[in-house]
Amino acid sequence: MIIITFAMQEESKEFVPLLENTTTRADRPDLPIIEGTLNGHRVTVVHVGVGPHSAEVRLRASGVLAGPDKPRLLICPGFGGGLAPHLCHADLLLVENFSDPALLLRAADIVGRERVHRGNLTSEMVVIDSAADKAALCAKTGALAVDMETAAVARVCAEAGVPVLALRIISDDAQTTLPVPGYLLWDLEAQRPPIGRLLWYLVTHPGRIGPFVQMLKSLGPARARLTETLRLLLAKL
Repeated sequence: MIIITFAMQEESKEFVPLLENTTTRADRPDLPIIEGTLNGHRVTVVHVGVGPHSAEVRLRASGVLAGPDKPRLLICPGFGGGLAPHLCHADLLLVENFSDPALLLRAADIVGRERVHRGNLTSEMVVIDSAADKAALCAKTGALAVDMETAAVARVCAEAGVPVLALRIISDDAQTTLPVPGYLLWDLEAQRPPIGRLLWYLVTHPGRIGPFVQMLKSLGPARARLTETLRLLLAKL
């Protein structure tokens, strides 16, 4: 069995329909656990939520790493913010510091070299929403990109003895400042967007509406690249 973790369904919604013979279980419908098959592999998709705390708690609670049917690997994909200037929107980062070295080498052979990078990722507690903060974090950590969940997922997998392949698709590059503050994009405690506060911000900052809509549209190409990468990996791993 192969486990694949996503933070949210916005990342997985093009991949999950590729699975066959699916069954779903969940304590909350927005973060389901979906079991199925793809290319002869048994695949379990676990939505762990946004942020390190949610990722650790939900991955442990899922039970997928325990018991006699131990997975042979876990793939941790998703969106990430670019920190290094040479990473562009929808580029692929193969994450060196959280991946099993053998899996990373095999993945590099499979995905090729076009718009593919290898390097370190940093997982942070909050959304890094400005170009200035991205530059500062890049200088501090040396990481090429940032997310919020991979470190927590890798830690739980290390305890369980399950090898990890981590990868990120760049959803916003290092030069991009997000059109709304990061705390308005996601409420970590509620695990949903704070719609009321977000709408109020856009009403009171109408110049941000167009860039916000464009940001949402830009997730489409990033998600398509993520889905195609996973399809390739599961076909050839």
